[in-house]
Amino acid sequence: MALVPVLWALRGARARRGALLGLAFGVVYFGTLMSWLLPLTILGWSVLALGSAGWMALLFAAAAAVIREERPIRTALAIGAVWVSVEWLRGVMPFGGFTWGGLGVTQHDNPLLLPLASVAGSWGISFVLAAVNVLVLEALERVRMGWGRPARLLAMGAAMALLPVLIPAISADGPSVSVAVVQGNVPRDIAVEDRLIVDRIVAENHARLHRTLADDPPDLAVWPENALDQDPRRDPSLAALVEDAIVEVGSPTLVGAITTEDDDSLRNENLLYTGEGEIVGRYVKNHLVPFGEYVPFRERLEGVVPDIERVREDLTPGTEPGRFPVPGAPEASFASVICFENAFPDLVRQWVTADMGFLVVSTNNSTFGRGPAARQHLALSELRAVETGRWVVHGALTGISGIVDPSGRVLQRSPLFEPAILRASIPQAEGRTVFNVIGGWLPAAFVLGAALALVAPRTPRRRVVPGLATSPRVCVILPTYEEAATIEEVVRGVRAAGERVEVLVVDDASPDGTAEIVRGLAGEGGVRLLEREGKRGLAGAYLDGFRLVLEDGYDLVVEMDADLSHRPQDLRALLAGARSHHVTIGSRYVPGGSIPDWGIGRQLLSRGGNLYARLLLGLPVADATSGFRVYRAEALRELVDPPPTAGGYAFQVELAYRAWRLGMSVGEVPITFRDRTHGRSKLSRRIVVEALWKVLAWGARDRLLRRRPPAA
Repeated sequence: MALVPVLWALRGARARRGALLGLAFGVVYFGTLMSWLLPLTILGWSVLALGSAGWMALLFAAAAAVIREERPIRTALAIGAVWVSVEWLRGVMPFGGFTWGGLGVTQHDNPLLLPLASVAGSWGISFVLAAVNVLVLEALERVRMGWGRPARLLAMGAAMALLPVLIPAISADGPSVSVAVVQGNVPRDIAVEDRLIVDRIVAENHARLHRTLADDPPDLAVWPENALDQDPRRDPSLAALVEDAIVEVGSPTLVGAITTEDDDSLRNENLLYTGEGEIVGRYVKNHLVPFGEYVPFRERLEGVVPDIERVREDLTPGTEPGRFPVPGAPEASFASVICFENAFPDLVRQWVTADMGFLVVSTNNSTFGRGPAARQHLALSELRAVETGRWVVHGALTGISGIVDPSGRVLQRSPLFEPAILRASIPQAEGRTVFNVIGGWLPAAFVLGAALALVAPRTPRRRVVPGLATSPRVCVILPTYEEAATIEEVVRGVRAAGERVEVLVVDDASPDGTAEIVRGLAGEGGVRLLEREGKRGLAGAYLDGFRLVLEDGYDLVVEMDADLSHRPQDLRALLAGARSHHVTIGSRYVPGGSIPDWGIGRQLLSRGGNLYARLLLGLPVADATSGFRVYRAEALRELVDPPPTAGGYAFQVELAYRAWRLGMSVGEVPITFRDRTHGRSKLSRRIVVEALWKVLAWGARDRLLRRRPPAA
């Protein structure tokens, strides 16, 4: 429940505040977690803690964006998905990623939740932990409203936390293998000098301790990472030291060594010796430690960052997985990873195939002294054991070494900075866990879930639609440019919709005499003309008309085209809808609506544009681009203050979107839309591009950055 306070601080936060909160949380968490770096390098500790905290800033910013206080379960699942997505990204970049401090690892000794790792890995445990903490918080927030819903939320959280204990473990009942971890140890003053120890005493310690196995040779002995400071293939005296010890015992031995290739490049390897002292297998560490085993941008950083001088030479990574048969034991085989690689569940998952009987982790944590690094590393092996369903032999140069069973229990462990031998007879496993099979797809699933949560609409609080006068005053605004052929028929059709239905024509200096026709109609009453100089666009015409009509105290304001594409006989249905909604849209795409004379290309463009707006904005309107609509006057005043920024089709989308975000009721009634028979369409490429761009910008602003609408 440790996340409840910090999640509580996220409530009501926007992305920016969430990022700051995540950064502060990350600095404290990672700074404390990786305190073992401080005696070694303050600069390295600072960069690593701040870099990891930067990922937490992203995580908390995204978490703030997916919170839906009215939907606690969806919020819990969304934050869980976001948490895992960012953990996975942190484990991928930069420089191959850094997974240390994953939330799931905190449960390495929790027998109730740990079995989940065999199905969903440590990522699944992180997901459950984040989700359960959200559910607890949401339950606490709702206690004051009664215990019914809080109890259901707590029950769901308890189920998520407890049900994993029922997951059956993979059976590890194959032929047993006797293993021995040889922890030769090294003096602390030598250990802290360098990540890669260069001192023959390390090999001598391991050879001496190894000889004590001669009375009861194991099937496999393990000398941890960096047990040899040089390449035994190039150093005859070192080769003799190692081979003599191995031959004396007679057991196959996995030996950690720093080797040199013909091109003088260095490798961090595990060498597999037979009991006769012959090297029969090699595994070169694939995932190297940036700034520990190689220095990115070394040429630029040398002379600027003194700490990189500790990494005297860059190692070269391997490309093949670590898999070995046990010499002399035809039914025995194991996977091998080296140190830092154990922090990457997907790498280990790929190395442990169905025929690998157990896993060997070879590591050297001596550089970090008696700090918590060694304990934290062993905890990772507990997770890897459950994920793969294998026994894990965790061999550490100076401790803590351990033997871990497939349920994640550490059955044996060694002390720090003391010579030690751990021995165990471990049964091999066959087959694969669910995580081994699907683990490669899990990050994609969580990222997809997080993405859907980020773009899911935040449902505004619905506002009550006030009553409307029995016979409301209505003004229909008709923007015109070269509509002489149709304007009289449209005006007379609109006026026939009701005694209190009036018309305002906004004409942009039509050269075909549209204004003269309207002046003639105005003499009959109920018709007005607003003339503008030059062709100034649809949005401007409506805004000028809105200002005039709102000043005159109308109850309902109608947008309508003057080219007969909007049928005057459909106006009555829109006015009836206005009794139930703040905004009523004449829709071509609800049941009963139609566009009988459009070609397939025009239909695809229109339907595609509306679908685009629905997906990016979450706007639950089928025909947001329709220009045939009715506004309640009080709603319209709010919608045009501040004035909309878009023109063309985007103008219609913007007003509908504003209304919905403000909690207004936006309804649709079916209309029949006919293509114009006179004049030419005003649709242009510029209008389409503007609409696409505006909708994308609004979606990014409001759904990702979570800018809230102004208070109602």
